Amino acid sequence: MDAQKRWIAFSAVTASTFMVNLDSSIVNVALPTLSREFHLSVGALQWTVSLYLLVITAFLPVASKLADALGRRRVFVTGLTIFVASSMLCGISHQFDLLVFARGLQGLGGAIMQASVMAIVTLMFPAEQRGRALGVIGSIVAGGTLMGPILGGLLIAAFGWPSIFFVNVPVGIWAIFGTLRFVPNFPGKPLTHTFDWFGGVLFAVFTVTALTLLADLSGTPELWRELGLAVTSLLSLVLFIRWELARPEPLIHLPVFKNRGFSVAMGAGLIYWILMLFPSYLFPIYFGRVLHMHALQIGLMMMPLSVSMLVVSPLGGYLSDHVGTFKPALFGMLLFLIADAVSATLRANTPLLLVAVVLALQGAAAGLFSSPNNTEIFSHSEPSQVGIISGLIASERNFGRSLGVTLSSFALSLGISMAGGAHASVEIARVPTSVFSSGFSLAWGIATLFCVLNVVLVILPFAAKRRHRRESNAL
Repeated sequence: MDAQKRWIAFSAVTASTFMVNLDSSIVNVALPTLSREFHLSVGALQWTVSLYLLVITAFLPVASKLADALGRRRVFVTGLTIFVASSMLCGISHQFDLLVFARGLQGLGGAIMQASVMAIVTLMFPAEQRGRALGVIGSIVAGGTLMGPILGGLLIAAFGWPSIFFVNVPVGIWAIFGTLRFVPNFPGKPLTHTFDWFGGVLFAVFTVTALTLLADLSGTPELWRELGLAVTSLLSLVLFIRWELARPEPLIHLPVFKNRGFSVAMGAGLIYWILMLFPSYLFPIYFGRVLHMHALQIGLMMMPLSVSMLVVSPLGGYLSDHVGTFKPALFGMLLFLIADAVSATLRANTPLLLVAVVLALQGAAAGLFSSPNNTEIFSHSEPSQVGIISGLIASERNFGRSLGVTLSSFALSLGISMAGGAHASVEIARVPTSVFSSGFSLAWGIATLFCVLNVVLVILPFAAKRRHRRESNAL
């Protein structure tokens, strides 16, 4: 490929990255609008976000293996087509159940696309240009996430909530055309063993049942249903682990978790992604329900979170390279702790400047923590395992985001129930402001506890290393 065609192909492929990240933040701005449009309770509203992330989490490992076996371009275009078609279905959905179904299809298309983007870009670019290309992808991810709130606010204010889904259609059509026209048809690698379909089914059953169980707790749980979900989730997890350890070519390479440092760093990363979804999910509802803001105002108020993360993220990477992973990761998590504790005190009369500062602190905390955590994860693995670890981080990210939406919704519902009894199961607009504020405070109190747990996980490996050095010096 010559340079011009390579970058045209790059723009087509990464248009999907832009859409997926735009979609993850643009929908959050619409949450208050959707709750009014469909008369939703807190427990029901979460499905507009959580099902999208849940399907990505459940299907991503299978999609990655299929892309390897069948060819990256073919699988990628299939994902693009599903994503564009389901975006149109979201826009024409005038019943909530149909909207949730369409969001699930979007998640399926998003998983298939995510499984192939980085590999296609790596294959298209020579070694000396890959760093630049991968760096541009990072900017596209940040740009999509950053544009989501403000673009969502503008579109909803001008054209209504369906427009936030229709915006994917022209971008997706270009991505499909550009990929078929300019991206080489990279052949797949035939599997040396039978494809691990059973492992994929077990993983999907575990993620779906576990997150559905947590989501049900946000509404009106039924004892036998929840018990069945809990047993199914636990059994599928146990069977998945036993099955994958016995497979010659597993869907997920589990032996890497035998390394304690790796497991602790992955656990810290999972909690980080859970914490990231608390502000993304809770604040748009707070702005709409407590401060009575319109969609455009909500989009503008969410900007400090994305901007500060975009600005501070390079600093997190720089510090990780120059002073090690411990200090920036610990400082980032302490910032999270402060911001989440302050969030628990926010009320209707809180100055907007303080709210903006809290959101900016959460974005800065995320920027400081993310790169050091990824560096720490890779430091406990062999160079030959880079592909395996990258896939695990992607699964961790999506599972953590799914858990974040579900847990923040559960915490908000729990707080509303404790303060106002049956109000948790009614439409959000009918929940008294004082009752909603109590639920909001409890949700942030639970987030603060997660921060404390993650501070411990960050300190543990560092303390173990220092103890090991002292013992070695003593000998």
